[in-house]
Amino acid sequence: MLSKDLSAEERETYRMIASGDDVPPDRHTSRLAALGLIEYRPYDGGYWVAHDPAVATRALLTEALSKVVKAAEEARSASALGTLAPHFDASRMWGGGGPAEFLATRSEMNARIGDVTAAACESACTAQSGEPADRDPQVAAAGVERMLATLQSGVRIRTLYNSLAASHAQTCGYVQQVTDAGAEVRTLGTPFPRMMIIDGKHLFVDNYIVQGADADSGWHITDHGSVAWAQYVFNCFWDRGSRWTDRAQQIEGLTTTGRQRQILTELEAGYSQQQAGRRLGYAPRTVAKELGALREALGVQTLYQVTMWWATSPDRRLR
Repeated sequence: MLSKDLSAEERETYRMIASGDDVPPDRHTSRLAALGLIEYRPYDGGYWVAHDPAVATRALLTEALSKVVKAAEEARSASALGTLAPHFDASRMWGGGGPAEFLATRSEMNARIGDVTAAACESACTAQSGEPADRDPQVAAAGVERMLATLQSGVRIRTLYNSLAASHAQTCGYVQQVTDAGAEVRTLGTPFPRMMIIDGKHLFVDNYIVQGADADSGWHITDHGSVAWAQYVFNCFWDRGSRWTDRAQQIEGLTTTGRQRQILTELEAGYSQQQAGRRLGYAPRTVAKELGALREALGVQTLYQVTMWWATSPDRRLR
């Protein structure tokens, strides 16, 4: 109501009414009446009377305080909605199209990756750091078809595999088909993070936040800074990788297995057997078993002898 102070004319009009003077017909009285300062009496031809400003002031203050109390109550109610956040965050943190969305199951991850990949128009970069495993033939065939369709649409595809993939028959067959269609594939023996980047705008990574979540859960990230950083990381690992064709040709006639080369590379870098296993995702028993098998194949007794042989071994070039 009091969006601004009374004008000089309004003040003069109130003075005239309070004094009983005649008020010219061109005087503005509507605001004074709305504020409760004057009242029109329609008797005896009609006239204005003035009210006590102190009474009008108290009425206006009461109304204003009532609005303040109501606004405070609405603010308290709004802030209470924040107590619902744990129920939302537990299953879908930063969801609903934000810069990062948690996808709680493998099916959710695969469905989202499929939708985003189908709409790709420039590039798709995938880092498959896990040890290869046989997949259902029908599922694998469907994956090949999707990849070929993406390549045919003009999208550049780069895939970085764990070096063990070069010795895995099913993966080799898959790679042969997609590389013949134009995909670029490399391998890397040192640890690297699993990720997928589509068109430099969409990033898919494993879950490192939600405790107790499904092992195949993950995140779909669209924050520009995060995706750009992940693209840089991918390119760094890509530049260190070996071309798939080179790796496939070089593994023939080697003494070591892919696992053994990974473990030896970690030991050479200064990590203990336990640390190497942790970095590679192998149990301590697996590391000990692989090193034991290599000692037997080489006819030596100690790990020191193995590392001495490794220093000059032709197998070392495939790290």
